[in-house]
Amino acid sequence: MGYHAKAATAAGNKIPGLEQRMKSEIKSNNPITFEIISHRLHQIAKETGITLERVGGTVNTTQQRDYMAALYRANGDLLSAGDTMGQHVACAGFAVKRILERFANNIYPDDVFLLNDPYLAAIHQSDIYTISPIHYRDNLVGWSATFVHVMDIGAMSPGGDSPGATEIFHEGLRIPGIKLIERGNLRRDVFDTLINMTRQPVMVGLDLKCEIAANNVAKSRMKEVYARYGPELLSAVSSEMIDYSKSILERRISEIPDGNWNASAVIEGEVPWKITVELQKKGCHLLFDFAGTDPQANRGVNLALHATFGWCFAALLSTLAYDIPKNHGVFQVMDVTAREGTLVNVRHPGPVSLNTTSSGVTVRYLANAVLMQMLSTSEKYKGEVMALNAGHRNIRHAGANQHKKYSVFNLAHGALDGGGARAHMDGIDSGGTQMSCPNVEWFELNFPVLYLFRRHARDAAGAGRFRGGAGAETAHMLHDAPDGKIKGIAYGAASAKNSGQGTGGGYPGAPSIVSLFENTKVNELIAGNRWSDDVAELGGNARLLPYCEFELKEKGVVYMRVASGGGYGDPLERDPRMVASDIGDGLVSREMARANYGVVIDQQTNEIDLVATRKLRTILKEQRLKPAT
Repeated sequence: MGYHAKAATAAGNKIPGLEQRMKSEIKSNNPITFEIISHRLHQIAKETGITLERVGGTVNTTQQRDYMAALYRANGDLLSAGDTMGQHVACAGFAVKRILERFANNIYPDDVFLLNDPYLAAIHQSDIYTISPIHYRDNLVGWSATFVHVMDIGAMSPGGDSPGATEIFHEGLRIPGIKLIERGNLRRDVFDTLINMTRQPVMVGLDLKCEIAANNVAKSRMKEVYARYGPELLSAVSSEMIDYSKSILERRISEIPDGNWNASAVIEGEVPWKITVELQKKGCHLLFDFAGTDPQANRGVNLALHATFGWCFAALLSTLAYDIPKNHGVFQVMDVTAREGTLVNVRHPGPVSLNTTSSGVTVRYLANAVLMQMLSTSEKYKGEVMALNAGHRNIRHAGANQHKKYSVFNLAHGALDGGGARAHMDGIDSGGTQMSCPNVEWFELNFPVLYLFRRHARDAAGAGRFRGGAGAETAHMLHDAPDGKIKGIAYGAASAKNSGQGTGGGYPGAPSIVSLFENTKVNELIAGNRWSDDVAELGGNARLLPYCEFELKEKGVVYMRVASGGGYGDPLERDPRMVASDIGDGLVSREMARANYGVVIDQQTNEIDLVATRKLRTILKEQRLKPAT
C-alpha cells in the first residue's frame, strides 16, 4: 500500500484519509508499518544496484554485473542488501567502519569516500568501494556503499590479477580511505590522480562515476523515507529488521544437532596450498575455524581475515539464510577464526590479487561443504543438501583492440559454470555462481577475439541420480588484432579437483582447465570453409596453463573449460529417460551413458534398451562389490 500510495500522492492525486491512516500505523509501530518500511529499504538497495548497471559504462557493470550495492546503519552495521554478492556486502560494512574510524569528525553531507585496501576492508585492490554518508537534518543516520570491479588498477599485470606478484606493492593502487567528493564538490585533483594511475583511465573513470550516481540515488531515496517516517521510527524498524533476521536464523540453527564438521581443499600452484576448516555448531551459534590452513603464499592467493569472513557469510546466505533479509542479524550468529600469516589471514605485505577466484571461492566451497554436512544430520533440513562447486580457471586478456584502443577484459566468462545437483533435482546448466555473461556479438565487436565456440561441455557434469549442471567450454582465436597478438593472464582455482564435488554417491564434475594451442591450422580450416569442433583436431602444440602470463598470437587458440556441478546420489539410480534426454541435448555421450549410468541405447532405433540397461546395471553394481586388486 505505502509504495503505490506514495506515488499517487506525489502526482497530486491524494487519497482521502491516507495521511491519517499512515500516521496511526506509524504511532502504533504495527506489523504493517514494519513490512512497508523493510520492503522499501530493500527496494532502495536494489534500485542502487540497478543504477550501477544502467549508468555504468564498462562491461563489468553493464553485462557481468560484477558489483555490489547495500545500505548500512550509522555505525556501519548492515541494514539491507539487494540481489548482490554476499562477500562484498560484508566487506563493504567493514569499509564503512574504517571510514568512520579514519575520518571521525570530518564527515559531512554529500561527501563520498573511496577505499580499496585489502588489509583494511576490500578483498583485493580491483574492488573499489565507494561510500556515501546519509544525513537527515545534519545528523548522520546511515550509509550507502557500492563496489565495482574496475577494469584496471595499475598492477604489474593488466586488469589487476597478477600471477607474478610476490607482495602487495606489485598489485596496484591501494587506497586506505580518501574523500573523492567533499560536501558535494568533486575533488578533480584526486579523481585525475586515481584514474591516471591505471591503464584504462576512461573506463576506471566511468566506473567511479557510476558508483557516485548509484550512491546519489540511495541517498535521495533514503532522505525521502526519513522525511516520511522520521528518524525515530526508521531506527526502531532497522533494529527490528536485524532482530528478525537473527531470530529466524538462530531458530533454524538451534533445530540442528550440535556437532563439528571438517573439510579441506587444495589450490594447486607451483606448490599446493591447502585450506582447512572446521565448523563448530553449538546451540544457535556457528564458528568457522580455519586452524590447520597452510601458511600464506608468495603468490596472490591469500585472503585477509575480513575477506574470509565475507566468503563464509556468503555461504551462510545461500544455505540457511537464503530467504531472509540480508542484514547484520546474519552476522550475529557466526564467527570466523584463523591464525595470522596463513592463506586465510594474510600478514602484510603478502599479495592478494588472485584471491577472489582462488582462496575466496575455495573458502566459500569449504564453508558450504561443512554447512551441508551439518544440514545432512537434520531430518528437517537434509532435503536442502546439494553438491557443490569448488571454483574454476579464468583468463584475462589485454592489448590493442581492432579499433586501436588499449583494452582489458575477461576472456573467461566464468559465470557459465554448472550448478551442483540437489537432493531432488539436477543442477542448473551454465547457471553461474554470481555474475552474468557478456553477449558474444558484443564481445567480438569490442575485442580482437573470435569465438570458435561457446557451448555446454559434454561429459563434464558430475553423474548422479540427479546430475550436476553442465559448465561451458569456449575456444578463441585472434581476429583483427593490430599487434598480431594480445597478452593473456591465466588465473583462477587451479586444482585437479576444482570443479563440482559429488555428494551422496554422486560423481564430481570434470576439472576446469585452460589450454593454449600454438601453431594450429585454424586459419587454413577457416579459409577452406572447413571446421571441426574438436580442438584436438586443430593440430599444433598444446599446453595446460598454470598461474601465468602468456601471449595469444596468430595461429593460436586458447581453450577453457569452466567448472561443472557435482552429482547427487548413485548414477545407476538415474531414470534412463533422463539420461536419454541428456544424450539428445549433447550433454552426455553414449559412451559415458553406458559407463557412468549403465544406460544402453539401441544403435538401430536410438531408443533405450531397457533389458540391456537392467542387465548392465546389475553387472556394474556387482563389480563395485569386488575387492580391489
